[in-house]
Amino acid sequence: MSETPITANSPEELANAGSQSRVGHLQNVRFLVVDDNDNNRYTLTRRLKRLGFEDVATAENGRQALDLIGRERFDVVLLDIMMPDVDGYAVLEQLRAEGRLVNLPVIVISALDELDSVIRCIELGAEDYLPKPFNPTLLKARISATLEKKRLRDEVTRQLAVIREIFGKYVPKSVAEAIVAGSGTLQPTKSTATILYTDIEAFTSIAESMPPEQVVQMLNEYFSAVIEPIERYGGVVNQFQGDAMLVTFNVPVEDPEHADKAVKVAIEIQQAARGRLFAGVALHTRIGINTGVVIAGNVGSGDRVNYTVHGDPVNLAARLEQLNKEHSTSVLVSGTTVALLNEDYPLEQIGEVEIRGKSEPVQIFRLAV
Repeated sequence: MSETPITANSPEELANAGSQSRVGHLQNVRFLVVDDNDNNRYTLTRRLKRLGFEDVATAENGRQALDLIGRERFDVVLLDIMMPDVDGYAVLEQLRAEGRLVNLPVIVISALDELDSVIRCIELGAEDYLPKPFNPTLLKARISATLEKKRLRDEVTRQLAVIREIFGKYVPKSVAEAIVAGSGTLQPTKSTATILYTDIEAFTSIAESMPPEQVVQMLNEYFSAVIEPIERYGGVVNQFQGDAMLVTFNVPVEDPEHADKAVKVAIEIQQAARGRLFAGVALHTRIGINTGVVIAGNVGSGDRVNYTVHGDPVNLAARLEQLNKEHSTSVLVSGTTVALLNEDYPLEQIGEVEIRGKSEPVQIFRLAV
């Protein structure tokens, strides 16, 4: 079912419109003209080229348009509505469902100029709507406005990608995206988290026996090795305290497998350190793991803030790390963490242990690694 053909304007109008808008960078903009009428496709293609847009593809129907959009890159789509089989409404619905309209503006050019049709197209995600026969000056203005909005959206997207990449050097990608989405602010919230606290055994004695330069080299090599599994399993290093690290799972981004991932990280940290020298020194790592409710978010004032976690579960994880010395173990895990595990691990129950600062004894397990 064809619509009213597009009316071509005079050669003088076309020449004037073209001479006013030929800009070199327009050559890089790629259009897709979708219309089941041959004359309409020809007229729109010629119009775009006179406006300085050389890269124009065409589609005879909605199905062909969707196929082209799925395979190729386009910057703007000029879309007819009344087409056989797959009409313009269906094209918009499909593009919206696929999330393509975020980066692909669609200008509807249709003989259906009723208000209901205009509203429907805009609600489906169309960038703009022009009636046939269109005014060439208005077409030029709508295309210019559409391209400018697209340029601004693309620039924002590019800047966000850069920010995510920068943040990604310090925190997992999911956390970086949460920070960006929150405009850099992660308000303190009460959340369940699994805390992994790790420390190097006899670090003070080791550091005293070597020059400062070697200590720095040793720590850099060590942290590079142990942070790799932390990042891979989605942990967040909240604090470096000399040779110690405070790592959280399940905050600020939820992860239903947070307990399992903390245990897996502990296993891989031990495996990474075993039989390896860091700046010529063998290091042994002690780890405490605990799960509980913490307050997590940005803490600070003004422009100086720090994402951190507070609460008794954090203190208990640190105490478990220290208890490794008493039990001649490398990794101790609390009963609250073990209760949340979905997989089997080489855990051996030690029993209930009195811990300084706790009113009730704590169930702890040894992780055999």
